[in-house]
Amino acid sequence: MSVPSSPDRRSRRLTELRAGMSVLTSAAADLGVGSQTDVRVLPDGRLWLDELDMAVSAADVYQAARGLVAAQLDAIAQVTGRPVEDHALAWLVTLQTNEVMVGLQDAAAADHAVDEAVDDAVDDAVDDAA
Repeated sequence: MSVPSSPDRRSRRLTELRAGMSVLTSAAADLGVGSQTDVRVLPDGRLWLDELDMAVSAADVYQAARGLVAAQLDAIAQVTGRPVEDHALAWLVTLQTNEVMVGLQDAAAADHAVDEAVDDAVDDAVDDAA
């Protein structure tokens, strides 16, 4: 027997769907399809989505993004005939590789900053001694 959704649950789901639409249209605009819309952070931490004239929580946006990614993974699996797991794992490996690369770049930048600071300190000490 199916239990009808509560009004709060339906309202939350509708908010998540609207947030998902906003994420999708913003991503499309980033790729040159459509126009960028304004998203502002409100004092209470929620996001104001101008095109929908509504505020959403971080949880709403997370759930919306999660739903979009799940739909994308499912569509890719259906088109390729391969299980979702294959695509999810490949995508995860790519993201983890990107994470490592960013970490290496950050470490290199930190090393460079330390080298610059040491060089500056040595130069200052030499100048002071002269």
